[in-house]
Amino acid sequence: MSPWDSLDSWSNYSSRPPATLEEQLYQHWQYWRKQETPQELIGRFRKLFLDVANYPDGAIAGTLLKLSEQDTAEREFKYVLNRCCYTLINLWYTQPRDHWAIPELVQMFDDLPPAPATSPKAKKVYTLVKEFSQTEQYAALVRLQKIMTPQREAEVPMVAVIEEQPLAYRIRHYPFLYDNSLLTKDSGQEQKHNISDLRRRAETDLGIRLARYHAQHQMPGKVLQGVNPTLLDAPGLDEALRFYTGKLDGRTHRDQARWFATYSKTVRSFRDFKDEFVDYLIHPIAAVEPKYSGNHFTRNLRQYLRETLAEFDNQPLNSFLLVETCRRLLNFLVVDSPNRPVFRNFRHLVNDVGYTLTMGLLLRLVLFCTAAKPWLERCLSVLFTVHERRTCKEVPWLVTSLEHANVALITNFGDVGYQF
Repeated sequence: MSPWDSLDSWSNYSSRPPATLEEQLYQHWQYWRKQETPQELIGRFRKLFLDVANYPDGAIAGTLLKLSEQDTAEREFKYVLNRCCYTLINLWYTQPRDHWAIPELVQMFDDLPPAPATSPKAKKVYTLVKEFSQTEQYAALVRLQKIMTPQREAEVPMVAVIEEQPLAYRIRHYPFLYDNSLLTKDSGQEQKHNISDLRRRAETDLGIRLARYHAQHQMPGKVLQGVNPTLLDAPGLDEALRFYTGKLDGRTHRDQARWFATYSKTVRSFRDFKDEFVDYLIHPIAAVEPKYSGNHFTRNLRQYLRETLAEFDNQPLNSFLLVETCRRLLNFLVVDSPNRPVFRNFRHLVNDVGYTLTMGLLLRLVLFCTAAKPWLERCLSVLFTVHERRTCKEVPWLVTSLEHANVALITNFGDVGYQF
């Protein structure tokens, strides 16, 4: 799922038969997680991976040493260590009283003691553990750590403090980033299930708070205003809610997406669909900024779509063409690829027409093609990952974009009974 790891390495690792040494290690943690408290398990984890020569279970210590000596250890040890972490984390996640242990386990890799003065084999294990901190698996763990670290309401920092924090500290507030930021290509089914649950809970909480805020702002003359659950100022949030949930030409964005989906089934060819698609997407922007009916950006967008999958132009529109076109269009509008993260079109739109209209365009795309919504989340995750070490005040355009994405997606895709 993450583009920064070696695809070949994971492919080779995951396609071969289960390794006896690795299974012995996993079974070891599956046994002890039933016997010991989280605090004891963290101590045991630290002892095995950072001081293997003195680990009380000689057989498991030997297993770890043999794993570190394999020819593939430099490439594949990170997968083994990551799975060991999640063997404990997956259990702790299901027990709210043990949630504190998740960030503490991850902190272990940030507080490594000096290398033990033991055998070269033991030092090799230590070196592999230290190198783990340079992997995408560890980066995903650190993001999970930030989400799972307790945050009392009274400790929520003021906007001035938030501006000084790295963007990474905001990850907990953007559940649409969770799938791509917390999962890696070697994530197991239990981990995926837990992250899905974590996301659902965060989306539900945000949706309820947004709905409460929205409802209270619909009451004329009410003095007490609802608590703003976003970093947008009150006028900005009100504008966003009106645009993402209100009507344009008598229809909501969701209604217009349904209408265009029905209409698109009648187009004669894929070529005709692409031209109509541009008009559908740009309409709300052109209604406010008439120049977008045919300015440089719109012409480039139209030309990009005309060249997209042009070999299928004479064929009828089908689900493959629809989804692939929308995915490529999101690359064009947001960011082209993780390995070459160019996002000039996105920045141009934000600077020229503002956050609401820019996110509204992306919202219309994924409302029309809901199968492309995970791809939009992926594109936004790429932007987040590229900038997560920058402070929020260094990337205000991205912070505000993520806040708008939250509002747009929650109000149009939330499905827990609240109304907007």
